[in-house]
Amino acid sequence: PFLCTLLALPAAAAVVQTTGGGSATPSATHLSYAADFETNINLDSPWSEGGLLFSHTGLANDNGGCGYAGGNCVDLGAGESYSQSFSGNYFATAGMNAYLSIRSAGANLNGIEFAVDSGYANIFVMWQTWLDGALTGSGRVPLGAAGVGDVLGLSDAVGFSEVRVYAFDSASDTSGYSAPAIDSVRAFTVPEPGSLALALLAGLGVAGIRRRRG
Repeated sequence: PFLCTLLALPAAAAVVQTTGGGSATPSATHLSYAADFETNINLDSPWSEGGLLFSHTGLANDNGGCGYAGGNCVDLGAGESYSQSFSGNYFATAGMNAYLSIRSAGANLNGIEFAVDSGYANIFVMWQTWLDGALTGSGRVPLGAAGVGDVLGLSDAVGFSEVRVYAFDSASDTSGYSAPAIDSVRAFTVPEPGSLALALLAGLGVAGIRRRRG
């Protein structure tokens, strides 16, 4: 049903913002990309994983000063974690108007969701979606206390090729010092309507042959 809804939406469909795991991804069968950053030992930027390309503006490649998995800011040996929404290492930055960039290495994305936290005491996210260098959507959302985090979802029937994520210290900010962090990125691409129709016709043809043979 979700797939059919996406395909039925007009070309000017807007980006839909959601929160919570699974809010932007219909099911595992549509999951095309995944990244968890566990193997990014050197905290490289740019970083390529699971068909997605990650980069950031801002300060050095050190997860906003907290190091691998946040080990410079929390006591990992005592069982602490940078965020309850993260698992192990993550991808972060900090600096004036600093943002995290998520790009597709292949087809445009129709949806994405990821865990978000912040270097501030509370999480105030600003996001942007881009398609071929043009801004297609933007929004702001509070996601509660830092150290707890939440999952942000974005979906668009037309698609987007890049997502940018900022985290400021108040709900009203759209610029200034930003300290975003993300983990557990999941994204999906909806097939082109033409290719989907061909696949459905092929399936019907096979079914017809089987019935005749029966």
